[in-house]
Amino acid sequence: MQFTTRTANSELFINPLMALYFTFDLPGLAKQSHYLHLLEHTDTMFEVSATIEGFRRGVPHTRPRRAIPH
Repeated sequence: MQFTTRTANSELFINPLMALYFTFDLPGLAKQSHYLHLLEHTDTMFEVSATIEGFRRGVPHTRPRRAIPH
């Protein structure tokens, strides 16, 4: 079933992880964030990105970035 004209003639793919996107506990997740307090005074997505990137540079053992396989 297609709900918009934009997707009318396309194949619909349901990602099995999609349900997880809507079923997490945001306050619980926020409590575990080590940099949430640094984001309080950001206004743009660029400031958020720069703040998180700066935080990651200060953490000694972060995993390298990689694409999510799909």
